Amino acid sequence: MTVQQRTLYGFGDSLIAGHELRIGLLDDFAQREHLTLHNFAVNGATMIPTKPSDHTWASENHIPDLARQLAQAPTAAPDLIVFDGTTNDALNYVDQLYPLGAPAADYQVTSFDLASYAGCFENVLAQMQAKYPFAPRYFVAVHHMPAIPLARQDQVQAMAAQLCRKWSVPVIDIYGAGQINTFNPEMAARFSYNSGSHPQDGDGTHLNARGYQRYYTPMLQAQIKLAPR
Repeated sequence: MTVQQRTLYGFGDSLIAGHELRIGLLDDFAQREHLTLHNFAVNGATMIPTKPSDHTWASENHIPDLARQLAQAPTAAPDLIVFDGTTNDALNYVDQLYPLGAPAADYQVTSFDLASYAGCFENVLAQMQAKYPFAPRYFVAVHHMPAIPLARQDQVQAMAAQLCRKWSVPVIDIYGAGQINTFNPEMAARFSYNSGSHPQDGDGTHLNARGYQRYYTPMLQAQIKLAPR
């Protein structure tokens, strides 16, 4: 009898979407674990929804944020959800156009400050819980990258981890314990890229296939546990 493959839904930004190589942090993991990956992540996506006044380029004001990605995903529950959501908020929004914010005092959607990063993140967690209440979900704290000031990365990553603890969502902490930090120029040169035509010598943001295989896949495999069928 043929056993149906389990499904994995990925939500987030270009590190899951795959940028120009179309290889993101979940692709190798899904292949090794025999998971069918449905990738809803979008380059440039944020937790904070974009507004027409946020960006000079109109196209950047219509990127679906994580709440929209989630709303547009199928109603059928997956076997597993993995998502990210710190990079573009830290790059473009937090402490620039919007405040970091703080966790709400309770779990009510009406309590979330949707004009802050924390409130938008919590809204995503609440919507995910409501839509897929029994699907295991994991947040990936992505690696350090020199495109964003270090203090701001620390701040946004700490808030994401705090909110995940509140909602009992496990964090796969590449940021703190993944052994990949592309502030190191040798790591950036070997394991990241800017253009799909030249898959190395990047600025440290988007890892190439070797980078994700070497640094992300082992931690994903070690920490993600699927319930028996």
